[in-house]
Amino acid sequence: MFSTHATLEIERVREVSSGMPHSHFSEQPASTALPARHRVYLALGTNLGERIHNLEYALRLLREYLQLERISSVYETEPVGYANQPKFLNMACSGTTILSAPELLQATQGIEQTLGRQATFRNGPRLIDIDILLYDQEQWQQEGLTLPHPRLAERAFVLAPLAEIAPDLKHPALGKNMRELLEVVSQQGILRIDQPVSISPGSPTT
Repeated sequence: MFSTHATLEIERVREVSSGMPHSHFSEQPASTALPARHRVYLALGTNLGERIHNLEYALRLLREYLQLERISSVYETEPVGYANQPKFLNMACSGTTILSAPELLQATQGIEQTLGRQATFRNGPRLIDIDILLYDQEQWQQEGLTLPHPRLAERAFVLAPLAEIAPDLKHPALGKNMRELLEVVSQQGILRIDQPVSISPGSPTT
């Protein structure tokens, strides 16, 4: 946690007067406070094209906006709501950002467009889907964004990877952690696969 107290730099300047050194101290302006960082959890899904590549590409672009900390395994999952489509690959990640929640939403939607996502029907196929699951422990709703994600507790394909990286993380509205929420939903059709994504957690690239 960064201190909110201003710090003073004290510079000792050595001067010579009449052959005798003495000290002079000058106060420098306090440095500007660093912006607050927010902890976020995201879900990623894809069922079109080179699915692993889609996840890798999305994570690389997310590093422009997040300091990634944890990345889950990849899970292959049966489609929900519309069965006549390919299986999905799903994963979750966590990190910190200085962006507000609406700014982060705008960033994730920009990444989806960069990867070529096209408008489709609800629960339809997509090249990439990036959902903000939690933003700190905030609970609020505005047009286009509800926190926490309104269907988080219902979806095993989201809860399985999220419980892997943050099993004790509590849902701010329900008061249960991710492991507990996962235990009460059907995990049929959820398969953890061994194929990793080729990106490591780390600092933003810019």
